[in-house]
Amino acid sequence: MIDQLKTRTPRHVAVAAIVLTALAFVLGGVSVGVGAAIGGVVATLDAWAITWLASRIVSGAGFIGRGFAAALLGSKLVLLLAVCWALLARWGVDPLGFSVGLGALVLGMLYSGAELSVQEAQAARDAQLAGES
Repeated sequence: MIDQLKTRTPRHVAVAAIVLTALAFVLGGVSVGVGAAIGGVVATLDAWAITWLASRIVSGAGFIGRGFAAALLGSKLVLLLAVCWALLARWGVDPLGFSVGLGALVLGMLYSGAELSVQEAQAARDAQLAGES
């Protein structure tokens, strides 16, 4: 299950970012669209980091330990906040567009979790039906 989330979640976040960026370009213009694209890139990278670190915490596999992965997960949040601040305050990225693009993180993670839940429920139902036969 963790492996499925690890591979699917960043992909779903990236797809959500593309859709939201396209909508931002159409509805908000170039400035909002560029901000959404930047927010989408940040969201996709953040989703990849979250899933990679979370899989290390849960499974303990890899070259880093669980405790160190948990510390990195906390540090990632601080880094995310610093990157968002720099993009908005220093480099003048459009705040509305950036927020729209960053919203892809929420949409992609929600879709990944819902999709996996439906697939597991389907597999459990199929196993139950096979057991009754």
